[in-house]
Amino acid sequence: MIHTSTPNTPIAFKSNRPILRTWFLSFFALLFIPLFSQTSIAWQRSIGDIYADKAINIFPDRHGNIIAVGQEPHFDFTGNLRDYMLLTKYDPAGNVLWKTYHDVQFETFSLPLDYYIGRHFYTEEWGDTLLNLVINIAGRTLQYRVNDQTGQFFFAEEIASEIVDVNLNTNDKVYANILCSIQQACYGPDSLVVQAINPIPDSTFNTVRWTFEMKQSFRTAPIQGHYDFDLQDIRFDQDGFAYLLVQIERWDFQFCTDCADAFVDAWCEVFKFDPQGQLVRHVNLKTAKAVVSSMNFLKIDSNNLVIQINDINAAGTKVLTSVYKVSSKELVLEKKFDLDLLYPDVRVDDQYNYYSIRNVFDANDPNVKGLSDILVSKYTSDGTRLWKQYFGGSSWEFPQGLALGNDGGVYFFANSESHDFDVAENNGSQDMWLVKLTEEGTTGIGELTEKETLSAYPNPAIDVINIHADDALRISIYDMRGNAVLRQDTKTSDQVNIAKLPAGVYVVRGMDAAGKEFLSRIVKL
Repeated sequence: MIHTSTPNTPIAFKSNRPILRTWFLSFFALLFIPLFSQTSIAWQRSIGDIYADKAINIFPDRHGNIIAVGQEPHFDFTGNLRDYMLLTKYDPAGNVLWKTYHDVQFETFSLPLDYYIGRHFYTEEWGDTLLNLVINIAGRTLQYRVNDQTGQFFFAEEIASEIVDVNLNTNDKVYANILCSIQQACYGPDSLVVQAINPIPDSTFNTVRWTFEMKQSFRTAPIQGHYDFDLQDIRFDQDGFAYLLVQIERWDFQFCTDCADAFVDAWCEVFKFDPQGQLVRHVNLKTAKAVVSSMNFLKIDSNNLVIQINDINAAGTKVLTSVYKVSSKELVLEKKFDLDLLYPDVRVDDQYNYYSIRNVFDANDPNVKGLSDILVSKYTSDGTRLWKQYFGGSSWEFPQGLALGNDGGVYFFANSESHDFDVAENNGSQDMWLVKLTEEGTTGIGELTEKETLSAYPNPAIDVINIHADDALRISIYDMRGNAVLRQDTKTSDQVNIAKLPAGVYVVRGMDAAGKEFLSRIVKL
């Protein structure tokens, strides 16, 4: 039943026409509003023990499973509490396929120091599929191999560079390194070396397939200055071509106290090498203005390269993420768009839809539940945001990885200190929080029939709506773009003040303690 309040008679005839016209237009628009996708948590896992655990990264394997990498403290045989590397593989349904712990320092004969885990790739060796992790520890760069079927440690060896990739068809490795040219004093790494290694030696026991070397010659250095190579990423495509992302940085002085002040700019270059190691071509995608800028490949196929560049905006006020789509054959820029903020992790699917993740800690944002939440967004191929959604609890969450599954699922991996709202459990202190998201249709008209109806009136409403339910609810109100504009905890009978919301159509969602959802739609006058 719809309840309405009756205005005083002297002003009724004067003010009802615009109100009725607004109500009619809003109700008419209600029938034709565009539908937008929303996500839900398909499953989640809190990984860790009572100590402070650390999420590092996640990525899919070649069969649609998800591998999570983290660190978990355990007591060693001497009774000391130490961080062990955790590797665990989940199938798309959230079942653990294997879970292993690794004493990286012991297995690599290294000093008991902290280590950094970089990129990963797969190889086929001795009849096994091996997961390879690039690990930097105690000044060494290691290729750390794990059996992909069991998660058990296989072998580790020192490699020339952390900028490395493997051709899955031939098992060739390609490295990129930077060196100082031969001179009395080295002012910066101004020489580039790219080398492909064949794992099977030739008749002279030579494993080098090809080597490319050059001293920086694309930019002419002034008398008081120098230009450095800053390596970012390298990848093979399926045809054996190698692509290198490198920044050629300009510095004003050879000697500097605060070298950040001496930085001028950097060319963000893509180099393409053919299977014989010849430099086919190169292109400058942009001139970066910040020393903190970075580049990485998001996707490489037979037609396109998709590249992420993080750089400071034109006003010099914040770092933004930009996405570049480049033809892999000619290195011609086909499409470029900027995101609104810095997104450390961006992923792209086969239809060139983009997904991003970042943390949000805005006390004025009604979407944020705690000290820091996780924001996941999806964009079209031209950078238009389709949806965004916040995840977290009342404490602190920080994302460490984003991955896409073969079944359309979106996964994120985060450090979490919460145990409420979206976070189902916590094992103590900081946990590793692994979440799979699914897009569950739309929040348009048709979806309301799939949820239980929420009692919210009057409708249309001007300043408040009344909520009636059997249990206490967490009320979230969304505009027609999918943005949460208001959130409030209510009792079984309560009011929600919507006076500050702009006129329009809104979706009201209530969720009880058991996770049951109730939906309604209101018109705000």
